[in-house]
Amino acid sequence: MATKKWTIGPLEAAALVIAGIALALVIVGGLDPVALVILLVLGYVAYIARGVLQQAARFRPVEPRGTWRITLVANLALMILGIGAFGWYLAGAGAKAWVPFLVFIAGMMALRAWRRDVVARLYSWRTPALTLLQKGEYRKLIRELEDDATAGHPDKLAMVALAYIELNKLDRADRLLIQAQALAPDFASVNGAVGMLRRHQGRYGDAVAAIRDALAFEENINSRYYLGLCQFLDGDLDAARVTLEPIMGAPDLIRQGQVVGAYILGRAAEAGGDSGAARTWYDRMAEGAPPVLTALRDEARRHKQTSYGDTLKAHIQDMDKILAQRPLTKHEDMT
Repeated sequence: MATKKWTIGPLEAAALVIAGIALALVIVGGLDPVALVILLVLGYVAYIARGVLQQAARFRPVEPRGTWRITLVANLALMILGIGAFGWYLAGAGAKAWVPFLVFIAGMMALRAWRRDVVARLYSWRTPALTLLQKGEYRKLIRELEDDATAGHPDKLAMVALAYIELNKLDRADRLLIQAQALAPDFASVNGAVGMLRRHQGRYGDAVAAIRDALAFEENINSRYYLGLCQFLDGDLDAARVTLEPIMGAPDLIRQGQVVGAYILGRAAEAGGDSGAARTWYDRMAEGAPPVLTALRDEARRHKQTSYGDTLKAHIQDMDKILAQRPLTKHEDMT
């Protein structure tokens, strides 16, 4: 995986310039050190406030107005208190600064405990919904969530859209995701669902773009797998290899990712003329292939007479062919 370059935005650049000027003034005697501390504290408070506002913007589409506002105000007040206490200490307050700093610590602990309870209640629907999705009870999931989703909850809209995608009702899923994107265009859940929809529509390049947007919001191993899968389906074997190789040993990678990812990497190795690496990857594919192939065949049947269903069917046949031609190991021969 390519190393992410460190970059700064215009606000960060301006802050660094101002800090440099202030420090230069202190060195030449043009600015009192206490004034420098105050200046730096105010600058850091502004920087922290920017982050708190961005975090509140992430909560806003999925939390009641009172909840995200309380979180926003409490975070701002506590951050100002904590940074102010530290600045006061640097300015010479000594032990007196410990009083507001201890209040800051206690307040942060109380806020975190309150947030844990809020999040547990607000997202209590997610685990049951995921269970229904994994069990294939798509219509039940739609019945239980669609009314709440269409009232304006982007996470629930994305979840219901996933169920419609599995039922091959792609137009309905598309309408729900248009609504979800209007509410929360940056959410990982929304863009991940858009990526799945585009994949099932056979629009693999658009799926790659949507999954990248999801990963920009929230890193996730399984989203990385789907990114590699869509790159492979889009015909970019090199990009799929670069995406998949670093995650194949991840313990939380789903079984389908382990099997299909190994298949894709085997295909990439074959395309590169490395038959030894291809055999190694196909051996890994074979370890968990039977249940995954069963699930993939079921998916292909649900999406028959679509370009994606036809493509999936062709790859299943290719995986079957590889498994049939693969020589048995001694352990497999005994079983």
